[in-house]
Amino acid sequence: RYTLPESAVAVAGTSKTLLVTLRRLCILPRVESGIADENITLGMKQRANTSTIGQLPLRVSCRGAIGATAMGNKRPSGRSRRLCSNAAVTPARRVGQPDGPRGAAPLVMVIASLYVLWVIVVPPGWVTPEIRRIWRTPQLAVHRFVGVLYDAIGLDAPSLQSRAAGFYVVAAVIVPLIVVTLLGRGRLTDLGWRRPNRLLLRILGCSFVISIPFLYWMVGSRGFLAYYEPYLEAGLPRLTLYYLVVLFCEHSLMEGTMLGVFRRGHRWPAPARVVSHATSPVRRALQWIGVAQPTRGATGHQRLTRWLGLHDGCLGALLLSGVLFGMVHWGKNGREFLLSFPGGVFLAYFAYRCNSWHAPYLLHVSTVAAAGLMMFALRG
Repeated sequence: RYTLPESAVAVAGTSKTLLVTLRRLCILPRVESGIADENITLGMKQRANTSTIGQLPLRVSCRGAIGATAMGNKRPSGRSRRLCSNAAVTPARRVGQPDGPRGAAPLVMVIASLYVLWVIVVPPGWVTPEIRRIWRTPQLAVHRFVGVLYDAIGLDAPSLQSRAAGFYVVAAVIVPLIVVTLLGRGRLTDLGWRRPNRLLLRILGCSFVISIPFLYWMVGSRGFLAYYEPYLEAGLPRLTLYYLVVLFCEHSLMEGTMLGVFRRGHRWPAPARVVSHATSPVRRALQWIGVAQPTRGATGHQRLTRWLGLHDGCLGALLLSGVLFGMVHWGKNGREFLLSFPGGVFLAYFAYRCNSWHAPYLLHVSTVAAAGLMMFALRG
């Protein structure tokens, strides 16, 4: 049995005062106590042990913060003591339950949404010049910063695609990662930078086939080809590189960082299980693509969430991310803008279900490639 050293207790007391202040300001979520699952994560081996300080079940995570903790009446092995010599103590999560309070901090959600709307979304043409000037202020600041970087590396006259790609790298990847690091969520795995699970190819293939008629309807609209005409003039190699970079940054923000920030605890949930033991052929086929999961004990919207194979607390983050994804396409062709909202919701679900934001990135790259081939066919 281990006890916390006096220095760690002093640091914990100071940290607790700071956290209470931040939680009262709604900057950090409150932690709910209660009966939790006894399975805790021990170091990188994910070993199950039971740890208790007072009456609050804990998860031991070897991240080098505060000393080791108790492990019931069983004395840990020498390897366990070495792994947890600098372990951090964090509250445990219930199995199948959200890993935080009832909702993400409202202030954080509002600030993150305003950042996307003010920095990423391009103002439409019908807004007044005064509103456009205010709206474009942070975007122009990022563009000037990117221009300084290009001048520093000796790129005097970057193309339209190069300037846009640099803007997205700074505004959609670097700045959000810095901010979430300051909020204490700097680990990339907390923001969806994970390896996809076995559902990736199954959902990817089915989704791509279903998207073909919608892509044909979108590309066939009158103003779609005219909007992307300047991009097509850059040539296929440069256009391909541009979209690979821009889509990477876009999904890193929308289906990575935002899906973590919008959730309780400001982090992605633990990987969801894939249950596939149905006897009905239809239900077995649905479980093969990750849905039709058990909903025992769930009520209300939790039944839908669990049927889709998501953890409780993901539905709100999924819907809000989809709305922001649609707003990013504001000002583009009407059909593309209309399809962006349901498409954004599905991409967010795809990310959660496959346990990685790389899954919607691959799907979006595939659909953009298909739409590009259709545009070249119509143009030629």
